Amino acid sequence: MSSALQHDVQAKLGVDVTLQCEISTDEIISVLKWSRADLNTDGYVYFYRNKRSYENYQHPSFHGRVKLKDPEMKDGDVSLILKNVTFNDTGMYECHIAVRNPERSKRVHTEISHFINLTVTAETHDILSEKQIMEKGDGHGNMDDAERVGSPTLQVVVPVVVVVVVALVAVGFGVHRQTRQHKKQHLVKLPSEDSAVV
Repeated sequence: MSSALQHDVQAKLGVDVTLQCEISTDEIISVLKWSRADLNTDGYVYFYRNKRSYENYQHPSFHGRVKLKDPEMKDGDVSLILKNVTFNDTGMYECHIAVRNPERSKRVHTEISHFINLTVTAETHDILSEKQIMEKGDGHGNMDDAERVGSPTLQVVVPVVVVVVVALVAVGFGVHRQTRQHKKQHLVKLPSEDSAVV
């Protein structure tokens, strides 16, 4: 039996981020693998089996940078703390857990996967995406006044983009106009048939 969940996480460059992953508490964890698909051939982000972690299975870029939020995994919390995130940490992380219920046969395992899409940004303030703002509305696109204002980044970026586009159009028009005038000045007037010498 298997199940999967997915959610998105944004983190600022250089901070520690917690990648959340939890399971029900009535099951025993036999294997826990934190991985990233694009790095799988080179090792795991974190690997746990038989009641211990294995650093020798870990990808080099995560050595000394990851730890479980709760090393004892109490209450089914297998969340991972990733320290000092970099742009290279952006990607889709998988928390894969093989569990067994102590009341069932030891051979019956349940596979659980949680996917976390981590995006590392250079932003120095929190940003709500337009999607998140619309989701906070009442389903009809109505939002609180605070949400309607938008993020400071959008308030700065949109006018700057508009000014740049207008400037480019104006420059392009000026170059086109100068080129047309320049061509008109250099046109050689061909003699007409009336003025041809016989």
